[in-house]
Amino acid sequence: MMKLSFMAVALHVFVGLSAMLTASAAETTKPNVLLIMADDLGWRDTSCYGSTFYETPHIDRLAESGMRFVNGFSSHQSCSPTRCSVLTGQYPIRTGFTSAAGHLKEKREQLERTSGPGFYRGLGPSTTSYLDTSYYTLGEAMKDAGYATSLFGKWHLGHKPYIPEAHGFDYVRGGRHHPGPPGKDPNRQFYPPWKDCETLDSNLPANTHVDDYITDLAIEHMRDMKKQDKPFFMCYWPYSVHAPFQSKPELIEKWKKRVDPNAPQRSPTMAAMIEVLDQNVGRLMKALDKDKLADNTIVLFLSDNGGNMYNAVDGTTPTNNYPLRNGKSSCYDGGLRIPFMVRWSGVTKAKTVSDAIVSTTDLYATLLEMTGQPLRPQDHKDSVSFVDALKGKPFRRPPMISDAPAASSHVGNIPNTSVRHGKWKLYRYWFDASGKKHRYELYDLDADIGETKDVAAANPQILSQLIAFLDDYLETPGIKQYHPNANYAGRRVGTKWETLSDQGEATLRDGVLTLTASKAGFGVRSSLLPRPEEPHLCFEMRSATETGIKVQLTKKTTKTVSDAKSKTASPIAKWQSFYIPLKPQGNQAVLQLSLASGGTVELRNIQMTTRDGTVMMRYSGQ
Repeated sequence: MMKLSFMAVALHVFVGLSAMLTASAAETTKPNVLLIMADDLGWRDTSCYGSTFYETPHIDRLAESGMRFVNGFSSHQSCSPTRCSVLTGQYPIRTGFTSAAGHLKEKREQLERTSGPGFYRGLGPSTTSYLDTSYYTLGEAMKDAGYATSLFGKWHLGHKPYIPEAHGFDYVRGGRHHPGPPGKDPNRQFYPPWKDCETLDSNLPANTHVDDYITDLAIEHMRDMKKQDKPFFMCYWPYSVHAPFQSKPELIEKWKKRVDPNAPQRSPTMAAMIEVLDQNVGRLMKALDKDKLADNTIVLFLSDNGGNMYNAVDGTTPTNNYPLRNGKSSCYDGGLRIPFMVRWSGVTKAKTVSDAIVSTTDLYATLLEMTGQPLRPQDHKDSVSFVDALKGKPFRRPPMISDAPAASSHVGNIPNTSVRHGKWKLYRYWFDASGKKHRYELYDLDADIGETKDVAAANPQILSQLIAFLDDYLETPGIKQYHPNANYAGRRVGTKWETLSDQGEATLRDGVLTLTASKAGFGVRSSLLPRPEEPHLCFEMRSATETGIKVQLTKKTTKTVSDAKSKTASPIAKWQSFYIPLKPQGNQAVLQLSLASGGTVELRNIQMTTRDGTVMMRYSGQ
């Protein structure tokens, strides 16, 4: 009996010890997660997504080793809201983080608005400026699951106390309020010394690029975690390729020699910035291989929004998102569709391309499932796991919402909310039609990826279904609402212009802007302007009367400082083209077109371009 009892006890101890060892082994075999999120990298800014100018061999190699999504989207067209969506699993419309305001020192709360600039018929709620600590973030979920959590690079989600350390990240380098690279010198912002960033060492060689530096730190941290036998969740969020448009001088010179003036992408500075990003992604991948971490590390690569097309550098735009419409800060797909790829060893097949629709908002639920954690729908309220898509199974995402309540004058964005479902994308422009009704646009993205043809009138059933879905979602408790603008001046013409006075008539039909008045001075103006270094206005004009157009670029607070007159001395029977250079006026500029004398003038194909003719904004559409 005693012997049997001893054997039973021994067996019990052995089983218990085995269970402990098994649990320990399971703990060490948790997959690591490396989440790489570039800043402002456009959908077509890598070779694997179709760029014929930028070269990204390391990112391309990562794409080939896993699954590349052609329908990957950011939750918002700017950085802070998207980063918030990644960490909360909620749409910006729900969190209230709807603008790139994470660098503002003033703590702002989201408020509904009923009055604002007189140009806009409808107004969305304001934005918050910080990621509140009341959210249970993805960082906290991974930490509580036993992961060593770290963040390297850009945060842009608030000043202290709303920093990564308050949201589940234990090891942070960078990770402060900066909207771009943290360098003190505005001419060398990617280089030390750093401004207001105690997590980065300023005692570095002067030519140390911040992304090279944080890559060194990230590689060192991965190795430390391996030595300690700890699974890691690492957010590597480099500062590239956000403005200012600066890079290593030797790389810029290299790319100047390769520019094709006829190619849509032709900025050597941006090409150099993308090369720095690509090199550092390559260094991270090499480190995973060298330290035998690759097979047990999930790698995700994406961007926080579309490529920038409203600034200028090298006489052109930083990038070009063609065939997508517009870019960063715009609600159209040029601002939202992003490079998006996942390598999950043993699950995703190499060289696969998926057309499943996925969003940055979905990363929360997806990573929980990938790492064997239960989903938390009470926290990641809008996040949908796309693990089935990664496994090659059918996956159809429910309708996806994007919100743009803030008017963005530099891209011509009017307050709107959009719904993407399958091939359809609906836009509601709030109170932007007569009688305080909403204006709608609907696009079939399978047939028209550039969103050039509004098919709302031809698809009333689809229109009504998507409107009903949007209305239902907006009834969610806590979501702030849009309102008509009490200050609307009543002078809007189309989506870009307003009349200067009531002393004439302005109409916009089929892309033709017609101005008629009995005397000089009547015309239209627009504060919706990109930010070229050397702005040029292009347009075609004809007139049955002996009059011309004054083109003026002014500041809102000053008198006219630029006055270029179109050459019109006699009646113009046929359309003639004009190309007029203007003096830059900064961010507070107004473009004004006025009659040089009484009569009627018709204008079409009105465009603001860069010095080399790159179109930055079109003014003739409805």
